[in-house]
Amino acid sequence: MTFAHEAEPARELAPPRGSIAEAAETPVGWPLPTRWVDHLLLDSTGTTFTYWGSVALVVGGLFATKILPCVDYPQHLALSDIARRLADPNAPERNQFQLNYFTYNGLFHVVVAVLSSILPVELAGRLVLAASLIATAGAVVALVRVMRRPAAHALLFVPILFSFSVGWGFVNYVLATAVAAWTLVLIARVAIRPTPLAVFAIAALGVACAFAHVLAMLILCAFAAALATEASWRSESTTVERPWRTLRILARVAAAVAPLLLGCIYCIQVYERQYVWDPKMYRDATIEGSSSPPWEKIVYFGAFATGLYRDGTDQIVLWGALVIMGWAGMLAWKRRNVWDHAREATPAVVAPLAVMGLAYFATPMVLVGTHLIFPRLSQWAVMGGVLAMPRILETATATAARAWMTRLSLAAAVNTFAHCALFGWETRDASRLLDDLPAHRSATAVIWDPDTLTYRNGPLTHLAAYYAARKHGLWAFAFARYLSVPVRFKANSQPPWPAKGWEFSAEDYDPRCKYARAFPVVIIKAPDDLPRDTGGEPAVRRLVFKQDATAVKLLSHHGRYWAFDTAGLPDDGTY
Repeated sequence: MTFAHEAEPARELAPPRGSIAEAAETPVGWPLPTRWVDHLLLDSTGTTFTYWGSVALVVGGLFATKILPCVDYPQHLALSDIARRLADPNAPERNQFQLNYFTYNGLFHVVVAVLSSILPVELAGRLVLAASLIATAGAVVALVRVMRRPAAHALLFVPILFSFSVGWGFVNYVLATAVAAWTLVLIARVAIRPTPLAVFAIAALGVACAFAHVLAMLILCAFAAALATEASWRSESTTVERPWRTLRILARVAAAVAPLLLGCIYCIQVYERQYVWDPKMYRDATIEGSSSPPWEKIVYFGAFATGLYRDGTDQIVLWGALVIMGWAGMLAWKRRNVWDHAREATPAVVAPLAVMGLAYFATPMVLVGTHLIFPRLSQWAVMGGVLAMPRILETATATAARAWMTRLSLAAAVNTFAHCALFGWETRDASRLLDDLPAHRSATAVIWDPDTLTYRNGPLTHLAAYYAARKHGLWAFAFARYLSVPVRFKANSQPPWPAKGWEFSAEDYDPRCKYARAFPVVIIKAPDDLPRDTGGEPAVRRLVFKQDATAVKLLSHHGRYWAFDTAGLPDDGTY
């Protein structure tokens, strides 16, 4: 076995002479990147282009389809459009909706609402989501650089950049993740070398993260405590006497983490206010605290971390990245008894991984009335793994590992882009149908088979919300019913809620119930076993409208997608 001190490292692993990457390897003090652009550069030109090219492909997938494969995204997009319309003092929406900016689920809506005053709302939402992914990818590189880990390790984060949270359309959380990740970069810098400006920036970003999403704020606090402690401890000079060294470490940790208290106080104040509004909102009486057993969280980590593509290829690529991390750990364990000078000059950063791993296993699926919680922590666990991955010192092995990191990064990016493009091809008829519909109406969606051939988890469930955003109308089952979002229904302004909803069950649609009558435009995705051509119209009418099959007006038809106007139907339904 050959070690780095016995032979020259592989050319791909050696940073250019005089570069910042080379300075970061110098075991004198703790050098930090001097320019902000240096935080975004990897250890070679080729690796930098590979990483950012991969990120560009992932983000490009968002622009390869007119309807995004993100389940809840259209709901938040439509709310953002309502927020923009409410800026007009004469807007009719003011009779039904109100704005509440004192929330911890609002940054995405506010940013998109502002942008949509000068851009189409769909483009504004896409740009904010794309910027969130780019910012998160940049923060991962910056963290690796500040903590003096091999920059190429950041390539292993690309397979989870388009994560479980993105696929589910948790856009406030995704934006908050980007804010939290860059806050961690500043926290690491302050823990190593405090400056007043950086401390102030941590406080400001912490409040922004709190305004974006409360769960991201909780994760930020946990990750920050671990990161700041280890960064301060590792960067402190060992020549300082122990009592003073301990005090200096604690002082830098406090300077890095204490500014987050402002964001924490903000979240507590929002919680106290919203709890008074509706205490039941913060508890699911049936499955509160439920979760998968630990063995399932390990075996199905790929599904919890991504689990978006029907073919499972996203999970395969992610597991490949995890195998490389484990491989590096195994090699480090084997060489644990070699002479000290054969070890890394800058040891792996393990505290964030330990904290995020523990949080992943300890957090339930349903917490404080909110579903799908612990899978969101998987991305943070992988980020911790990137920091904790030991440097591979064996020359030949390191070269092979670098090659596989590059392949996995590119494979994940191409895979994401391809699936988004295929999803766009699959849903082109749905987009055409929305384009045909009249504007400023009220719509509902009756969707059979909300999954597609490329994406699972029902990305077409909220198709009516896409109509509301694109055509500036209203939609059924709007998220405005939740008190935690900034755009909310006014008291007693919602249509009468159905006793049996059809948001997730198309078979339960009753065209005559009072809730259905409030949304006369009906968007339909027909079941697979119904004819798709114009000859299938009678079957669709009978299936959806039953005795009123001949009383509704066809608005548009493309493939399996149909739209009818049901204005004028009676409201004597059974629920």
